Amino acid sequence: MKMNTDELCSICGEGRVMNHVDQLESEYRGKTALVPMHYKTCNVCGSDFAGGDESRLNKRAILAFRKSVDGLLTGSEICALRERYEINQKQASRLFGGGPVAFSKYENDDVAHSESMDKLLRLVLKSEHAFWSLAEQAGMTAELAPKVPKQVNGIRPVYKTMSRNVISVQFRNDDSMQTRISARRLYQPTTGMNEALRWKR
Repeated sequence: MKMNTDELCSICGEGRVMNHVDQLESEYRGKTALVPMHYKTCNVCGSDFAGGDESRLNKRAILAFRKSVDGLLTGSEICALRERYEINQKQASRLFGGGPVAFSKYENDDVAHSESMDKLLRLVLKSEHAFWSLAEQAGMTAELAPKVPKQVNGIRPVYKTMSRNVISVQFRNDDSMQTRISARRLYQPTTGMNEALRWKR
C-alpha cells in the first residue's frame, strides 16, 4: 500500500488516494488461481475504484492466467524467444505475422495469440532451422543474419623499404605483435638533420 500524495480522489475531489494490490481468486475453465488485482482507495470518502492504469494491469493479470490454462506461451516466454534470436517486435511481426504491433500486445498480455501462432512459436523454440526457414520465406535472411566482425587469419606481414634497410612488422590475430628490424645502417632519430644524414653506418 502506497500513499499517492499528489493524486486527488476522482470521486470526491478532496481526499488522497492509496494504491492497493490484493490477491483475488479467479476461475477459468474449472481452474482457479490467485490473481493480483490493483485498485485505489480514498482516505476521505472511503471509495475504492480502479483507474485506467489499474484496469489495464488487472486485465493483463487475468489474461495471463487464462493463457496458462489454455496452454499458450506466456508474454515473458514470447519475449525470451524474440531475444534469443535477437529480433525486435516489428521484425517478429513481419516474420510470424499478426500485424505491426502484435508482439507488443502478446508480450504485455494485452491480447491472447491464437493456437496456430502458439504452435509456430513453439516450433521455432525447438528448432533454429525452422526459424531460418521462416526468415528465408519472408525474405529476411540477410536482415536477421548475425553480424560477425571480419578477422584476419594467420600472420599478415607488412613491409616498408627505405634504401637498403628493411623494416618488417608481423601482426598476429591473437592481439600479439612481433617486430623485427634488420638494417645495415642504423637510423638516428636526431632533430635538425637532413633525412639522408639520419642514417649512420
